Amino acid sequence: MRGFTLIELVFTITLVALLATLAAPSFREFIMSQRVRNASFDFITALTLARSEAITRNASVDLVRTSSDWNGGWTVAADAGVTTLLNQQAMSGVSITNSASLAKVSYSSDGRSTTASTQFTVGPATSMPGVTPRCISLGLGGVPSSKIGAC
Repeated sequence: MRGFTLIELVFTITLVALLATLAAPSFREFIMSQRVRNASFDFITALTLARSEAITRNASVDLVRTSSDWNGGWTVAADAGVTTLLNQQAMSGVSITNSASLAKVSYSSDGRSTTASTQFTVGPATSMPGVTPRCISLGLGGVPSSKIGAC
């Protein structure tokens, strides 16, 4: 007869479960690192979109948080908030903090930020070893920059 015996099947399932148990913690850190990375890229994309739309429209464009903090998502809006250009939903497990506690970032028609230069830290919502936060800096010229590590 061809096939597997019950002992071979139990041994294989036990071996797969043991390997999955060993791999799960590092995989969890990998997933959180990717979430932090994607959140920082999405935030930089929103800042860049707001800046380029301000230049294109020759009018001010705002990046506004949609809840009490940046973790709840944000919106890029033009025409004093009438026209929504981008709407970003909240990202689970990610924390975005601001050094100046800004509720919005505004760009004038020349592409410069009308708010003070500030920094945003994107990291995991709960501290996790092995996951490095990212720092997004917004200079007076309005161009965002990113670096790995805390601000």
